Amino acid sequence: MTGDQVARLGVSNAAAHTINRLLNLVSTVDDDRREPGDLTREALNALKTMNKVVARCIMTDTMRGTLDEDLAALFGVDEFTFVRQYGHLNKTHMVDNPQGLWGDLRPTCPAEIHDSCPDDPATAAHHLDQWMSRHLDPREAAPAPTHPVSARL
Repeated sequence: MTGDQVARLGVSNAAAHTINRLLNLVSTVDDDRREPGDLTREALNALKTMNKVVARCIMTDTMRGTLDEDLAALFGVDEFTFVRQYGHLNKTHMVDNPQGLWGDLRPTCPAEIHDSCPDDPATAAHHLDQWMSRHLDPREAAPAPTHPVSARL
């Protein structure tokens, strides 16, 4: 894997965990056992992981060549403001060091259970393949890909 592929894997990891958090808000089965404020707490936890998705998307896009000025436009700010707020996410210097980048990303994996953040990024991709396969809707017209996450890495 290249550095930008590892960064993209980090996006997949954070997105999967965000979805898991949001699923906690869909079910009403345990509502009678919830403490006051639990729904809001769950929503805020999902927002925190969504912020990690955005951060990892910025990292991946910059590693793939997206310019700061283009990302700044997406945020509706000028380039200087964007770089000041998000410049620390520019990891283009690690494009040829995927293991090093994974070493930076792994401690901040949002997954509560780190089985989706093992030492090896390829193993992490396969864990996410399994996660994705469990969540794909079998009623879709097109057959699901065998390796929905690792196929393009």
